[in-house]
Amino acid sequence: MATFNILIVEDELISSKLLQNYLIGMGHNVVGVVPSGEEAIAYVIENNPDLILMDIELSGKLNGIETVEIIRQTKEIPTLFLTGQTDRALLERAKAVEPIGYLLKPVQAIQLEIIIEMTQKKILVDQELENYQKYLERLVVDRTKGLLEEVEKHKKSLKKIEENEIKLSAITSSANDAIIMFNEYGQINFWNLEATKVFGYKDEEIIDHNIRVLFSSDSLNDEYKQSIELIQDVIENKHFSKNVELSATHMDGRSLPIEMSMATVEISGGLNIVCIVRDITERKKYLEEIERFKLIADIANYGLAITDLDGRIIYLNKYFAKIHGYETEEILGENFDLLSAENSPYDFSRMAELTLKQDGFESEEIWHVKKDQQLLPLFLNTTLIKDKKNNPTFFAFSGIDITQNKEYEKNILKSKSLAEDSDRMKSAFLSTISHELRTPLNAIIGFSELIKIGGLDIEDINDFNEEILGSGLHLLSIVEDILDVSLLEKHDLKIERTEFSLNVFLKHMYDKFKDSKRYENKAIELLMKVDVKSGDPSVDQINTDIKKLEHIFTKLLDNAYKFSDEGKIEFGYNRRNYKYEFYVKDQGVGIEKEKLKLIFDNFEQATNDENLVHNGLGLGLSIVRHLLDVMGGEIRVESEVGKGSTFYFTIEN
Repeated sequence: MATFNILIVEDELISSKLLQNYLIGMGHNVVGVVPSGEEAIAYVIENNPDLILMDIELSGKLNGIETVEIIRQTKEIPTLFLTGQTDRALLERAKAVEPIGYLLKPVQAIQLEIIIEMTQKKILVDQELENYQKYLERLVVDRTKGLLEEVEKHKKSLKKIEENEIKLSAITSSANDAIIMFNEYGQINFWNLEATKVFGYKDEEIIDHNIRVLFSSDSLNDEYKQSIELIQDVIENKHFSKNVELSATHMDGRSLPIEMSMATVEISGGLNIVCIVRDITERKKYLEEIERFKLIADIANYGLAITDLDGRIIYLNKYFAKIHGYETEEILGENFDLLSAENSPYDFSRMAELTLKQDGFESEEIWHVKKDQQLLPLFLNTTLIKDKKNNPTFFAFSGIDITQNKEYEKNILKSKSLAEDSDRMKSAFLSTISHELRTPLNAIIGFSELIKIGGLDIEDINDFNEEILGSGLHLLSIVEDILDVSLLEKHDLKIERTEFSLNVFLKHMYDKFKDSKRYENKAIELLMKVDVKSGDPSVDQINTDIKKLEHIFTKLLDNAYKFSDEGKIEFGYNRRNYKYEFYVKDQGVGIEKEKLKLIFDNFEQATNDENLVHNGLGLGLSIVRHLLDVMGGEIRVESEVGKGSTFYFTIEN
């Protein structure tokens, strides 16, 4: 494509800058940028630009049409009109000055490039015709010499035209949008490669067909009527259309959501319409995912808010607004510091600073202030959201109201004076519950990462839901442990006996832990051993509460896995004097002697290892002891530090 010297007449600074960038990027020279018609006339008197990009609506006494009328009195310079509206009366006036075309603001680079390319070809052809006419005049003087020169020149011109056609073909073939052109009768005469990708038709299958073939033939379909009416309006009135969303039809018959804009251009005296078409199927899915995210976020039982880098709130869910005493509309657009407590060390600037230092993630217990000025304790996560180029774009905040937790902590602390032992247990509980709740809550609250939606697909969302489910189940197990201890200490549990096969039961426990994803990353071999030496199938029958027996085995096996990273875990039973002795044996860290008498108490851990001391509430073995008390059983343990532990228990049969 040859380089044009182009004058821009535009009174909007942003639009003129955008046009300059487009044109310079295409390899053209922007020889001048003026904001008014008067300055444009003055410039053209002294200079000869190849092309004028003229805004119809200009500041000053002259609009774009009047300016071109005056310029045309002395010079014939191709003019391309720009406008932000489609007023028909205005466009009718514009026809009188015969512009090369129209573009709707904001201008799309691809449309601008195509029209300029076509204008160049027209100018090139006109120049060739003019040169040919001059040649004929000179032919009388020197026919032979002129003929040779003209042949050579014509070859060069044809080569230039061919090169321009190759360049234009390369542009349209590599464009990310479908480019389609059809004449005023709707007959398609141009079809690029992207159009084939969008609609399924190859160019040889669609060229010379009517544009209507790309839309549903159902005459009663409102979307079809809208599409055809828009095309007809552009053809009849020779103007351009804004980007509109339409429903097209793929070659295979399926409905295809598209975004389309059209512009008119004259080629060889005939009206043609250039369409820029984009398949917005993925965009529709993306918007649906956003709506789905908003739906999920609004029913979530944790708060979610998003701010720009200056702290202005651009999104928050209902829970986040509710715990602060607001409706969502009341604080949208406000600064996040509206919610910060007075003199809080964790205002927006501080949280943003900490987040940047912590590689884009920060977690704190902070104090906010509600609409009624009441203080609100929150556990708040802050996440820095970046775009595809790794540039910071937003901050995402996810928080949970911990008022009840604070009250609970307060009540527990008040009970310290009851007894020194009680104080120790409650302190251990607070320390443990704080860690055990935070771990799954952090995973759940980490839902803020879903804001990075440009990088998520359905599979990612499903994986995230699995993480939420796993964390929720972990939280549920914590709550169940606490409730179990409470019920057992109150002796509120009843035994529901039933007769069943121990071997079948233990096989069920084996399958349950063998297939558990929770421990799949540990190099542990699980073994099941049973002691049935007689051929009597009834020898493994037992009459007891199967649910409570499963609960006991689950706690003991969980405990074995928790304190083992490798080796073997074996469980089963031995039949001795018509009694069953069950056992769970591991090759884990073992238990110190001074701990053996304490491990069945509430909140006691089996090890003092700092890496494991908070891995659980310390209720599992306490629950086992209470259950066996209810079932008339006993439990004992044998252990050696560094070699492992074996738990033995019996129950009434």
